[in-house]
Amino acid sequence: MSTIQLALNDVACSGCISNIKRKLKRNSGVKKVKILSGSGKVEINYDEKMIGSEEINRSIHKLTLRTFD
Repeated sequence: MSTIQLALNDVACSGCISNIKRKLKRNSGVKKVKILSGSGKVEINYDEKMIGSEEINRSIHKLTLRTFD
């Protein structure tokens, strides 16, 4: 199990962040997603055998783009 922290600076509202959190959890290998209050970051626990950090980064990027469309 690995953990990464990624910035969500472009996401302003808590509703958008919750939406991203919920959708990230749907990815195979993502075990836990935690919003780090006040830091603009999200902490993700994942199984590196099932999903890589690059794929998680791409997922977040796609989700943030869809959130603001």
